[in-house]
Amino acid sequence: MIDAVVGAVIMVVATTSLLYSIEVAEKAFAQAGQYPLNAEERELLKNVGLDNDDLLDEFWGQNIKNSPRQIANNGGS
Repeated sequence: MIDAVVGAVIMVVATTSLLYSIEVAEKAFAQAGQYPLNAEERELLKNVGLDNDDLLDEFWGQNIKNSPRQIANNGGS
C-alpha cells in the first residue's frame, strides 16, 4: 500500500517536472531574438557593411525583431 502511494507521488513529481521543462523551453523559444545586439553581433554586422548605428538599428528592427516565430505550413508536399 505504501509502495503504491510512493509510486504515485513519484509519477506526479516526474510529470510536473516534465511539463515545467516544456514551459521553460517554450518561453526560451518565444523570447529568441528579442534581446538587443551584443558587441560581437554589432561588430559582425559592421564587417558586412552595416557600419552605421542607425543602419544596425534598422536592420535589427526589420529583419530580426519582427521575424516570424513559427513556420507556417502552406499546404506543400
